[in-house]
Parts: sequence; structure tokens; C-alpha cells
Amino acid sequence: MDPRFRSRLIAAIILLIIVCSAFSVSPVAGFHLENRDGSGAEAALAEALVLQQSTKIREEFMENLTVYIDSENAVFRQQNSTASGLYVPGENAIYIRSDRNPSQADEAFAEQVGYRVYRTMGFEESTVFAALAANSGTYLTGISASSGEEREAAVFADAFMLYHTTPALLKKDAPGVYAYMDLLAKNGGDRVAVDDLYARHPQA
Repeated sequence: MDPRFRSRLIAAIILLIIVCSAFSVSPVAGFHLENRDGSGAEAALAEALVLQQSTKIREEFMENLTVYIDSENAVFRQQNSTASGLYVPGENAIYIRSDRNPSQADEAFAEQVGYRVYRTMGFEESTVFAALAANSGTYLTGISASSGEEREAAVFADAFMLYHTTPALLKKDAPGVYAYMDLLAKNGGDRVAVDDLYARHPQA
């Protein structure tokens, strides 16, 4: 096993114990994580990173959400997807693969929560975000949507992920998008609320 992977795995397992303890005290309403990939190193790492990331995301974005660590689930084949994670609206669930880049499971999870927020909170109707995304930097500009997916949804999900994992990159690449995500993360609310906040505080 790669030494760097091993050290991160050990740290993640310790973190898993701490986070599980925290969740028993203050759980997100209805949030459920199920590891179907077993107790192997990759699955354990993916599970720990998802739990860690879930503590950094506003609770209302994850209410009643189920997350499965399930690399062999048919949903990946049905959607002909090579992604490490998928959000399935009909199930209100996110599927994460631990057999593909498990050390990035936190990013895959955050991205799929971003898709969920986009779909369930009306952001597909936001002309404000659409304008900001159209004038973003090279990173967000280079994002392409998968088959059957809107590019704007992919940009929103990636921006949501970057805000929660590498905010400095998002702020440098797309300051306007960063400001929009900052308002969303700190204040919550749906598209109408965030659009209004941005209109009043565009440089927030």
C-alpha cells in the first residue's frame, strides 16, 4: 500500500470515530450513510471522507438525504457513467464509488450535494448565477456536462464542490461565483433568497 495512502487512511479512520461521535450528538435530520462496499481500505477511506465533508456543508442541503458507498450499483451502468459519484433525484440519494479515487470521495460527495441543491432549490432558474458562470475563469469555463445534463448544472455543482473543498481556487478563478456560493453557504435559502442577497451585496 502506498505510504501516503496508508497515512491518510489511518487519519481518516480516526476521524471517522470522532465524526460518528459528533453525529450521535447533533445529527443532520434524516441524513443516512450506508457503506455497501464492505470494510476494505478504500471503502473505509471513502466513508470517512464523506462523513468528514458532511460536517462542512450546511445541514439544510442534506436533510433526508441517503448516501451509499456502493461501487457496483446498477445506477452507474444505467447512466453509463464513469463518475465517482451520482445524485439520483427519484431516490433522493447519492451513490459514491470507493473503487475509483477513494481519496477524493469528499469531493465527489460535495459535488453531488451541489447537484441536489441546484435541482431541489430552484437554481436552474437563476439568471444571476447563469450570468456569473458565463463570465467565470478558465477552470469553470472548461467544465463540460455529461450526456443528458445541463452544463449550467455541472458548473453549479463543481462550484459548490470547490467552495467546500478548495475555496481559494474558486475565489481566484471566479470571484463572482465564489461570492454567490459564499452567500448560499452562509445564509442558506433557495434561489430567490440567494439571488436577492447577491443583488444587494454583489461583492460579498
